[in-house]
Amino acid sequence: WNTTCLGYEGYAVLPYCQALVRFVAHIQQLDMESNGKRVKMDGSACPTTTGAIYFGEPGTNGQHSFYQLMHQGRVIPADFIGFKTSQNPVALAGEPVSNHDELMSNFFAQPDALALGKTEAECRAEGIPEKLVQHKVFTGDRPSLSLLLPVCNPHYVGMLLALYEHRTAVQGWVWGINSFDQWGVELGKVLGVKVRKYLSAARGGSGDASAFCSPTQKLLSTMLTTPMSPGHTLSGGSTIMLIRAREIFDSRGNPTVEVDLCTESALFRAAVPSGASTGIYEALELRDGDKGRLLGKGVLKAVENVNRVIAPKLVGMDVRQQAAIDTLMVEMLDGSKNEWGWSKAKLGANAILAVSMAVCRAGACASEMPLYQYIAKIAGRPTDRFVMPVPSFNVINGGTHAGNRLACQEFMILPTGATSFKDAMIIGAEVYHTLKSCIKKKYGQDACNVGDEGGFAPNVQDNNEAMDVLMDAIKKSGHEGKVKIGTDVAASEFWKADIGKYDLDFKNAAGSSPAMQKTPDQMIDYYKDWFAKYPFVSIEDPFDQDDWEAYSRFQSAVGNDMQIVGDDLLVTNPTRVKKALDCKACNALLLKVNQIGSLTEAIQAATMSMNAGWGVMVSHRSGETEDSFIADLVVGLRTGQIKTGAPCRSERLAKYNQLLRIEEELGSLCSYAGTNFRNP
Repeated sequence: WNTTCLGYEGYAVLPYCQALVRFVAHIQQLDMESNGKRVKMDGSACPTTTGAIYFGEPGTNGQHSFYQLMHQGRVIPADFIGFKTSQNPVALAGEPVSNHDELMSNFFAQPDALALGKTEAECRAEGIPEKLVQHKVFTGDRPSLSLLLPVCNPHYVGMLLALYEHRTAVQGWVWGINSFDQWGVELGKVLGVKVRKYLSAARGGSGDASAFCSPTQKLLSTMLTTPMSPGHTLSGGSTIMLIRAREIFDSRGNPTVEVDLCTESALFRAAVPSGASTGIYEALELRDGDKGRLLGKGVLKAVENVNRVIAPKLVGMDVRQQAAIDTLMVEMLDGSKNEWGWSKAKLGANAILAVSMAVCRAGACASEMPLYQYIAKIAGRPTDRFVMPVPSFNVINGGTHAGNRLACQEFMILPTGATSFKDAMIIGAEVYHTLKSCIKKKYGQDACNVGDEGGFAPNVQDNNEAMDVLMDAIKKSGHEGKVKIGTDVAASEFWKADIGKYDLDFKNAAGSSPAMQKTPDQMIDYYKDWFAKYPFVSIEDPFDQDDWEAYSRFQSAVGNDMQIVGDDLLVTNPTRVKKALDCKACNALLLKVNQIGSLTEAIQAATMSMNAGWGVMVSHRSGETEDSFIADLVVGLRTGQIKTGAPCRSERLAKYNQLLRIEEELGSLCSYAGTNFRNP
């Protein structure tokens, strides 16, 4: 009657019983699926709109939305379903009625309100202001049906279902339609199969969406790439739902790998860096080798390895299982080894690490912790108090990073006398800008151009000249007592194996003089002269990556007072760290996560070093991205020192600025490493 004769296209079904919370949804399916038809059984058009729209939920839950609509908006027939007896009766002392009677008061009142309405005269009689009268008038004469049953149990719920099923069946007979076919859903099913086939192919890195309409193509692309924005981190999701890699570009314009990892509630992104001066024992960074594309440096193979090999095996795993996931990728999915351990030669360290970092970010969110605190947790470090690192700013570039004749790759300043990390940043920035003025005055404007890591590359002729310029800038900045010096020699770059010497003038196109070619013992004396003249606290890679004997002699001679950092020597590899410990080759590790290719192995190398009393300096690479992961890593591991370039270039400042945020967030829960940076 309501549908066929009165033309109402919907029903509000309001059961006053929480046990029937899914009842209306069932009636929706029953009636709309059965009687949602366009034509009668003979194929002629049905003269009446068929298939009413059902909506509703237990009475008090939907009271405000449903009753506001039905009293003041469109006319919608309502079915009220009540029960004489509650399934869970409660009668509180002092209350005039029980909880069930309170609920059922609305069951009786609302049908009357719908039927009787409220007139203008009644509103005025109540003293309602004239300007509000029309807002409170209700026309009434609105249809409803009240069903009062003894109790909500299987028997009476069965009666209810029979009533609604009978209504649906009678409607179908009256309208002369086929209530039993499902032809109306066939088109959606057919298209669903096509979408399913496309998604299956697209998850594997292929798939053609051109057959779909333009809006659908855009939606499919969005689903497969960024279903949520990075940083949209609702807590609680811990299951890997999607992993997707892509080729992006680093700060030197070279391709690198970026990974998006999605859980049930958020997207997490990680990008890996790459080095220019790389040790021969680093885990394999997989490049395409196609000289016709990006000079052979493309990473599409690594991207494909993430999308087709790693992702299918990780979907469904818990992101909080960092070690298990890293082990699966490194040992099971890749499985390649050399004399120093897992080499990642099959899938690529760049592929594995990008996933490893994204997993860590997701694990932190799932654990409802900041990233640095979560890293501390999985590394077994303190999670209640933290140490902010001393920044080691690379301010003068040489070696393979610059076009001058400097043999040493980096000259760094360390504000060990600062009072906080923010104070260290201020000191570093002031020395950096003062150095720029000194270089401009002495070498000209062109000398102020910056290198890959933001440091200056003036046309100085030797290492001592570079340090003299640096010391002049430190003094003029007013921070002489607060700033120490460090260097990354990167001696493997100028080791001449054929003559057994180090060539300090290896970039001289005319060739170096014999005086600039030094034996390992001569290099030890050369470094000692530096330490006597300049305020050095750290020296990195002073010898070739295979010159273990020179390292051991150097460590014995100066190791008590000087930090000797192994980079190319150790390549963040636990096996090489162990060898260095056995032969006492150095006393500090340069921690570069992409040298080893997984976070778990990097933490292992750091832990091994710190347990031996070594220092650990967390480091960037010359080819960086805007990813700030290592800022949280250095705080979480509590290593006390980080080098990530000059206070210049956004990919370097991304890390330093994240450390500023962390220090601000921690407040009194952190301290600055300062002069204790080697063992904070």
